[in-house]
Amino acid sequence: MSYYLQKVCYKILNEYFGNIVAKVGEVLFQKGVNPLRVIVTYSKLPLSKVSEAIAVLVQHNLVTWEEWRPGIPCYTLLHDRILLILRFPRYVFLVREKFGEEEEMVVDVLLKEGQATASHIIITSCVKLLEASDNDTSASSGSNYEQRHITIRNHLLKLIENEFIQRCSSPQDSTKPVPVLTIKEEDLYSLPPELLDLKALQQEIQHRRTETTAPTFIHPDANVLWRLNYDRFHIEFRDSEICNSIVRRIDPLAGECFGAMLKCSYKVSDPWAPVMNVVTAADIRDQLKDLKYLDQYLKILEEQSGDCVQRVGDAGGGQYRLNMSNAFQSLTYILIYNIVQERFGSKAARIFRLIHKNQMMEQDMIGEVSMIGKKDANLLSYRLLHDNFLRIHELRKTLTPSPANKIIYLFHVDMSSVVRMVLEWCYKGMYNLMVQRETIVSDNRRLLDKRTRVDSIVENLKQSGGTEEQIQEVEEMMTPSERALVEQVVVKQDKLFDSETGLDETIFILQMYLYYQTQKA
Repeated sequence: MSYYLQKVCYKILNEYFGNIVAKVGEVLFQKGVNPLRVIVTYSKLPLSKVSEAIAVLVQHNLVTWEEWRPGIPCYTLLHDRILLILRFPRYVFLVREKFGEEEEMVVDVLLKEGQATASHIIITSCVKLLEASDNDTSASSGSNYEQRHITIRNHLLKLIENEFIQRCSSPQDSTKPVPVLTIKEEDLYSLPPELLDLKALQQEIQHRRTETTAPTFIHPDANVLWRLNYDRFHIEFRDSEICNSIVRRIDPLAGECFGAMLKCSYKVSDPWAPVMNVVTAADIRDQLKDLKYLDQYLKILEEQSGDCVQRVGDAGGGQYRLNMSNAFQSLTYILIYNIVQERFGSKAARIFRLIHKNQMMEQDMIGEVSMIGKKDANLLSYRLLHDNFLRIHELRKTLTPSPANKIIYLFHVDMSSVVRMVLEWCYKGMYNLMVQRETIVSDNRRLLDKRTRVDSIVENLKQSGGTEEQIQEVEEMMTPSERALVEQVVVKQDKLFDSETGLDETIFILQMYLYYQTQKA
């Protein structure tokens, strides 16, 4: 297991769930699959605290269990899921752009809850949206008040229908000490109407808005939980990465053409297949009725998409298939080439590309083909070898033992090893960014807390009808130098957050490359 991946997972768990959950997660990461008593021993925490921490991790789909011995479960940490917590803002932004504000609120509730019933999702989303629109006194918001829960229900159904939300597995036999969770395929994206009592939903929403006591409503779907389908979001991210690369290489209309090919392919193929099934130009034309020069764009995509679009026949105006494995192979190669260029310079990048393209090259041949001086070529080759970007393969001219001058040394690139090494660097960079962000916040904690208090007092004065003199007097509690320092801190935090997002996109591309490589094998 990766050392920096463990540190990143610990940081994420500590930031979002607290120190106790982070310690339990660290033990599960280090020791692997273990029962509760072993986790208690290694974590040196009370049994009750460890049980609560594991319950939190299970609730947020970060831990699974299976039967270790009769009646005793053992727990497994899903460290890849922990990394997805950093991707939550991208999930929310995707849903907002694709659907709208109400769907964004539904996804936001599920991200915070981990697993929740449909009734809880609808009620919580309605209450938050109504609180946000309290200041809106227009007639439209008042007329829509009574029907808000129905609107949220419809948006939830739309997300389930598009497979962004899926039903959680349920126990076969709840009487067993270690239940086995299963679910039928037809129930995974189905919300029967009888599971929702609309009248009870409306009553609980009104109760939460007007009363301070806890509601005692019982809903029919109390035992049916829902969660986000991360794979569906990753399909959108994957398609977006490929479309954006095509737009950068060709033009936006080529990106639209590729998007139409994806829609046609999903009707006849598994979205995660390395190679999609064949679609015809006639099917693509039905999706793009207004696009002129479709045949020319298909020809350009065939030639310049990195072997992602492949023509396999002439029936139906031309038969095409999408090779997603080749697409991410091209993206990853370009990414690695750029990393080598930024790290070692353009000459080293040229040598690396030549060796990778020719698979294996002798040392004397490298300088001749790359048109770089022999001394510089040898120096850069061994520097790349030292940093594990290149490998050496020994080739003997004869099978019998021979002196050293009878051995040929060939340089080659093991791209999978290079990708895993760069992925480790990404984890290290992510950890350093999180530590830097945490340090900035802790060093300026007093000033940030003062800014928060001043802003909350000003907001309360505005809502209660305070005068301009009162508001100005409160705002003057912070000096201009303090305000300037706070702005600098906020700008630094935003830059670090943007860097984390960009690094996560790089991690996603590298992970997709490794996934498709395993599918090939």
